[in-house]
Amino acid sequence: MNDATIVRLEQGLFAAPRPDKLSRIAEVLGLSLADVFAFAEYVVPGDLPSFHPYLLSKYPDMPQGAIDDLLKEFDRITREYDYALEGAQEGEGKSP
Repeated sequence: MNDATIVRLEQGLFAAPRPDKLSRIAEVLGLSLADVFAFAEYVVPGDLPSFHPYLLSKYPDMPQGAIDDLLKEFDRITREYDYALEGAQEGEGKSP
């Protein structure tokens, strides 16, 4: 995959990026395929995205401040109940 393809993906110029391209991107970046598919608004049966990509794909018009508040509350709840998120990546749950 060349740099121009990556730039076009980042700019949202592909209405429906091919799943094999998304799979390679997920692998190279060490991301969950479900998370990458969620960002692209694809559904992966049996594998749900983590909370942040889910919010962004499910509620694309939600204000960033509301997303930040939800992520902070989610982090607080998981800490309060000592709940380890399976497969969590470093920095997950923080706003980009």
